[in-house]
Amino acid sequence: MNMVFENRYKKIKINARRGNLEVDLLLEAFIDNQLKYETNPDAWQTFEALLESDDQTLFDWLLQPDTSKAPYHQLILQIRKNYLISTN
Repeated sequence: MNMVFENRYKKIKINARRGNLEVDLLLEAFIDNQLKYETNPDAWQTFEALLESDDQTLFDWLLQPDTSKAPYHQLILQIRKNYLISTN
């Protein structure tokens, strides 16, 4: 991972902490298992934009992905799928 992505990765890790165990577990697993290895800057930008969502909205989307907005729907599904894979 180059220095630019490493700094961005660290910032995202901090911004992803919500103080809600369910959300924190889902986001942390995705960041560590997928986003960390992503080389497409658009993927990082989309995840950062998702983190700008308020805590309750993000919680609702992660637990009920059908309620998520169009730009984040696929990302929400990826986050959930990654968590299921990473816990098996």
